[in-house]
Amino acid sequence: MLSKVRNKFFRSKEQDKVDVSKIVACIREIAQKNDSNLAICIENTGSSYLGVKNATLNLFPHSTVILPAYYSNILLNEKDFRILTDEIKKHKFENVIISTLPVSMNVFLDMLSENENVKVIFHGALSELSNETIEKQLLKMILDTKSGKIKRLGFVKSGLDKWAKNTFGIDCVQLQLKPLKTENDSSFKESDTTKIKIGIFGNTSFNKNLYNQIAGALAIDNAEIHTTIHTGFEECGFDNRIIVHPFLNHQEFITLLSKMTINLHLSFSEGMGGQIFTESLSLGVPCLTSYNNEYLKFDEYLQNLLTVKQYDNPWEIKNAIEHVLKINNQEFRQRISDYSQHIEEEYRLLLNAFLN
Repeated sequence: MLSKVRNKFFRSKEQDKVDVSKIVACIREIAQKNDSNLAICIENTGSSYLGVKNATLNLFPHSTVILPAYYSNILLNEKDFRILTDEIKKHKFENVIISTLPVSMNVFLDMLSENENVKVIFHGALSELSNETIEKQLLKMILDTKSGKIKRLGFVKSGLDKWAKNTFGIDCVQLQLKPLKTENDSSFKESDTTKIKIGIFGNTSFNKNLYNQIAGALAIDNAEIHTTIHTGFEECGFDNRIIVHPFLNHQEFITLLSKMTINLHLSFSEGMGGQIFTESLSLGVPCLTSYNNEYLKFDEYLQNLLTVKQYDNPWEIKNAIEHVLKINNQEFRQRISDYSQHIEEEYRLLLNAFLN
């Protein structure tokens, strides 16, 4: 209860500081570029909603406006929402995309849907519906799509579009992120080239499965584990092998990913492959994934190489790491580079289906 009161006080104080005119200026700037689409997402709080924000910027890099938020609570009031709605109405965007719709944005959706062609993206997975608030909100989004308030619903988790279309008869599509254009900077390689650097990144939530991955990595001889959480393993004689990193900005994080020999991203549920997974591949660094996405469906070899079938089995994770460590890195990078062309084509097709 004390935490809720403190958070409520924090949000109210932060809300007092919000200058809605800056958001209005951002909308005008996007309109002046003659972009027909306006995407709306929320600012991250640490790692919370960071993936959603990065995914939105990937899909709509030049037409995204970011609303101030504290976790899922938007730091705007009803008057602010009306100001933004009136500004958006002036520019006659073909599509207004709300890229994640927490409960605190429902009133904004109501205002926008009076005049705009509003489409919404759900970035989560059905496993999150164990949270009653998220469950009710997704079902509301489905019903709002059925009624026409939301014109089309986009999903980033593979299979949800087919399920929702078949079950509820609504207009929805899946979305795919565009592969990043990044280069792996090999200058990080120091004199100690024999050390295996294993990256295991993500937040502390259950579905990220970090403990199983760290446990599997510890079974690899001469492995240095880079992660984002503290575990009891450090107190069992492994503190010299586990390096815990603080929260990093996106460019710093990309640099860290590039310095790994291999990255692991064996979550229990992930949309579009998961950004850690796809960003690692874009850097030419192998990354293990689990059977919860279709990202590697166009290449059976890559799918078998990088997919861990028992991703809550630390010994199977250890075996999968060892298998990847035996491959030819140059050949792997070329294969991933070729594969990204398939994903880029799917990105274009699915985004076009969502918008048009």
